[in-house]
Parts: sequence; structure tokens; C-alpha cells
Amino acid sequence: MNTTFINLLILGILIFPQIAASQDGQKKLSEVQDEIQSIQKEIKSLESQLRTTDNKLKVESKSIENIDKQIGLTQDKIRIYNKNIATNKNQIKNLEREIDSLEQNITGLKGILKEQVVFAYKFKRGKQFDWILGSANFNDLMIRWHYLQKVSQAEANIMGELNRSQASLMVKEDKVKDEIKSLNTYLQAAQKENINLKNKRNTHTKIVSDINKNKTLLSNSLKDKRESYQKLKNLIVSLEKGKPSRQLKVETQLKWEKLSGSFSKNRGRLNWPVEGAILHEYGKFKNPKLKTVLNNTGLDIRADLGSDVRCVFSGIVSLITYMSGFGNMIIVDHNDSYYTVYAHLDQILVNTGDFLDDGDVIGTVGESGSLEGPKLHLEIYGNNKTENPEIWLRKK
Repeated sequence: MNTTFINLLILGILIFPQIAASQDGQKKLSEVQDEIQSIQKEIKSLESQLRTTDNKLKVESKSIENIDKQIGLTQDKIRIYNKNIATNKNQIKNLEREIDSLEQNITGLKGILKEQVVFAYKFKRGKQFDWILGSANFNDLMIRWHYLQKVSQAEANIMGELNRSQASLMVKEDKVKDEIKSLNTYLQAAQKENINLKNKRNTHTKIVSDINKNKTLLSNSLKDKRESYQKLKNLIVSLEKGKPSRQLKVETQLKWEKLSGSFSKNRGRLNWPVEGAILHEYGKFKNPKLKTVLNNTGLDIRADLGSDVRCVFSGIVSLITYMSGFGNMIIVDHNDSYYTVYAHLDQILVNTGDFLDDGDVIGTVGESGSLEGPKLHLEIYGNNKTENPEIWLRKK
């Protein structure tokens, strides 16, 4: 029997697989725009407050807090855009794979149809009945009739599959165009926000410079810092008292309970939260400009802007907040009345209630609330009292 005919017969019986449409987990553009508009509304409100504030106040801690919050909100917008950019790129990659598969399928089907045309020419369709009537007996006649039915079915199957594949190809090609258009929209928006972020950082730098040049303003800022030390201590006390009413996920609660007694056993063994040089040690130090003495309740580590900040020990994110003199801050509860505080952060990459393992990245080094550039301020509390972090950290 003709080999081409056998191939057609087999193809006529088989069911061609359909390529499933990929799931699009991306948010609709309108939803993203709503989210961005909400953030932009907050930024405009902060900008308005800054414009209407007295010139003297523009270079004080409240203005630093204002611009720090604008920086944080701008970064939120950039993160949203970058997330959608990554989703777009992944979607385009998946669609291109599907298009490649469809094109291969279409090429194969066209090849089979070409063989069909050749076979039909050789077989001479007008003489099918002569061939059937030339059967030696009834059984032979039925075999030949069934044979022709399979040929006809094979042709219909191949033609139908070819039409479906070509239609699907057009749909996916249009989808790729839409994804590329959306990708370009997000790329342009992200680029614009990165420029805004740079401008806001420059504003922050100017405010800090103005404060450091004016002894009165610097003195006021350091006074705010002293008050913030006490506020932070009171905050830790409040968090400890509120733990009985704290609501945690069941699995998180179990992990947290297992931490009991663990932190105190790791004195001198904790990993450093960031790579950098010590700027201010725990305890008293003198401000070189004002010649006044400050009591540092933690450890200040000079580090590059954007460097990863890691949790020094397993625990639960107890609070994320902004405090004058400390900037963006994360407080982690390690059980048994032990807490660690990470301040002056740029980006915050965790949420309140998250369980953290030792070494998990919780944010990045920033200069929020800082008058000394990018740094990390680390504090360790035990039974509502600050302790020297260097005693708890590994020796360098």
C-alpha cells in the first residue's frame, strides 16, 4: 500500500493536540493605574505640605520625614512597574514559545496536505467507484469502501487542524503585540519614576546639608533624636505588653514558640546584618560640630546605599514604622523579651507578621532620617533594655 496513504490514514485517526492558552496572572492595566494613582495622591499631599511649610521648617526633621516618605512612595511605584515589566517579559516569552510550536505544527500540516494533493492526483479521484466496483467479492468491496472513508476523514481532520492552528497563531501574534505595547508603557513609566526618585534624593541631600551647616537646626535635630530614643524604648515596652493579644497564623505561632530560649544562647554568635564599617559604637560619643555628647543606644554601620540588610536571628516582624531621627524602621521579636531594631532603611521588603529566618533579607540600607548619609542603625533589646550589639555579633 502507498506509504503516503498510510500516513494520511493514521493522521485521520489521531486527534491533534490543542495548544492551551497561557494563563495571564498579570493585573489589568486599569488596576495598576488605580494603584499608582492612589500612591501619587499621597505624594502630592506630601509635596503640598512641604510647599506650604515655613522656610525654617523646610530644613528641619519634619521636612526630612516628608521627603523620606515621598522617596518611599516613589519606590513603591517603581516596584509595581518593575513587577509588571517582569510579568510582561515572561508572558511574551511564553507566547513566543507557543507561536513557534504553532508554526512548526502548521508547517507539518502543510507538508501533509501537499502529500495529499500528490496522492489524489495519482489516485485520480474520478475513478474511485471504478476501483470499488472492481472488488473481487463483497468483503473486498467493504474493505475498499472503508479505506476511502478513512482517506476522506484524514483530509477533513488535517484541514480542520490547519485552520484552527492558523487562527490560534493570529490570536497569539496579536496578544504579543498587546504585551509589547503594555511593556513599553511600564518601561517608560518606570524610567520617569526613577528620574523622580533621583530628584527626591537630591532634595533630601540638600535638606541634610542645610541642617548640618546651621548649628541651631542641627541642635534641634539632635534634640529630636534624643526624644526618639525614648519613644523607641516606650514602643518596645508597648509591643511586649501587646503580645498576648497579637494575632498570628497558626504555623507562624508554632515557629515563634519554638524560639523560646534560643536568642539568649547566641551571644557573640549572631551574624552581622550588613557589610560595612562601624560609624558609631554603642554608648556615648561627641558630635564634632556641636561638641555635645550623645548616648547611642545601638550600633551605627556605614554601608552603601541599597546594600542588603539581613535579620540577625529568627523571629517575627513585630512592627514597621517611620520615626524621626531613625527613618524607616523594622522591629523584630525574637521571643523571651528580645527584640532587634533596624533603622535608616531605604526599601522595606517584609511585612508585619512575617516569620523570618536567620539571614533573611528584610530591606536595604538607606539614609531615611539620617544626617550622616547611608547607614544602618542596629539596636538589641533584652527585657526592655538596650544592649551592646557588638557583644552579640560575631567578632570580625
